[in-house]
Amino acid sequence: MEETTVQESSVLKDIYQPINPDQPSLPTWSLLIVLVITFFILKSFIYIKDGDRHGK
Repeated sequence: MEETTVQESSVLKDIYQPINPDQPSLPTWSLLIVLVITFFILKSFIYIKDGDRHGK
């Protein structure tokens, strides 16, 4: 059987840092929910409700 050698990437070796277990983290779906809610809140402030312009 042939031996294979595993080489480490020098690019990732220098910049990679393990995640600190004490650091708070959230799943991706929670970030998406927050962004959607923020979008609707900002939209409610920006949108001008005017009966004369409705639909134009």
